[in-house]
Amino acid sequence: MPEEFTIADNLDLAWSNFDPIYPLPSGSPFYVEREDNPLNKLKRALLREHRQPPKYFFSGHRGCGKSTELNRLADDEDIKKKFFVVKYSVKEVCDVNNLDYVDVLFSIGAQLFLQYSDEGRELRPELIEALENWKSNVVEMVREEITSFGTSMEGGLQSFFLSVLAKFRAEDTTKKIFRKKIEPKLSELVDKINLISADIEGKEKKKVLVLIDDLDKPNLEQAKKIFYDYHTAITQPACSIVYTVPISIFFAQEFTAIRETRFFLPNVKLHPKDEKNKKDEKGYKLMSSFVFKRMKEKLIEPDALGHAIKMGAGVFRETARIMQISADNAIAKGRTRIIKEDVVRAESEIRSDFKRMLTSEDYDILKNVCKHNEMHGIEKIGHLLHNLSVLEYVNDETWCDIHPTLEKLINP
Repeated sequence: MPEEFTIADNLDLAWSNFDPIYPLPSGSPFYVEREDNPLNKLKRALLREHRQPPKYFFSGHRGCGKSTELNRLADDEDIKKKFFVVKYSVKEVCDVNNLDYVDVLFSIGAQLFLQYSDEGRELRPELIEALENWKSNVVEMVREEITSFGTSMEGGLQSFFLSVLAKFRAEDTTKKIFRKKIEPKLSELVDKINLISADIEGKEKKKVLVLIDDLDKPNLEQAKKIFYDYHTAITQPACSIVYTVPISIFFAQEFTAIRETRFFLPNVKLHPKDEKNKKDEKGYKLMSSFVFKRMKEKLIEPDALGHAIKMGAGVFRETARIMQISADNAIAKGRTRIIKEDVVRAESEIRSDFKRMLTSEDYDILKNVCKHNEMHGIEKIGHLLHNLSVLEYVNDETWCDIHPTLEKLINP
């Protein structure tokens, strides 16, 4: 994403502006405001007084804008007035392809310490001493099985936390042994998190809020273990926490506890339930704004824009992906403007990506979802929500549909 958010007047810059990988920082001119922004509900909940620091679970389809909204929440003046905010992406500090609840809890403690220190602040000397003693015990426990473990831990606490997180990302054996040694003494880790949090609160005269992004990235089985099997453990820290979670884990009976504190960021609705041929004008206007904040209107024909919005399914990242591929298609043909042919080719490319993931049984499920706009047999549909083959929308009630690029597969 370009450092300067300049509206594109050519397709090369448009291609860059639609890079779907990067969430928008707070204050970006590319941001589009949703009507009745659901994040405001989460903000109100955080600002209320609670007997115990709340734990909230923030979900939505991949690419619907969760990271962008969390960036805005972290930078909100009302939130910053009440909280010392610690925000981080779990994929930047852990291995999301092999993630455990111990990793998550350790990352919370590490980021509390590191981000507080990075702002030039210091914890009480007595607490630093206690953390140093705990660190020494941890190093000795792990060194019993990996003799080289302590070598990189000879610096202070900052070096310790950074080194362990680096090993979480890169060294599978070390990670497993660290978990094995820490898990029986998990209460000590939680205690250290709580001591750091309490010290920050005492010094800053603010509560502590931890925003953990990208916890919707692990596969569904890993997410179930973290958020269901170890729900009690991850809600033990004595600070407010917002966890991002995969949308698919809410479609199982055992997740009642999480549902009660769930906040959902819906996709943008482009048509009413059961009326695919009827445009939702508000939805199309919002997605048009999403496009034209990034590039000038002259760079795309109106019918191409309409088709791109439809194929983007009301998901911001999917729409950015369609637009980026379409821009590249136009450039390859020597055009200075995107036409519908470019979007149709982008649609075909994305459909091919889905085809590689779908099984014969998936096609039967998708046909049923497409016909009824409802989900049945939820135990078989979680992975389809996870990979965006099935998408959820909200009117007065929730309903669902298949990704629009799949319609030609389901109804050839």
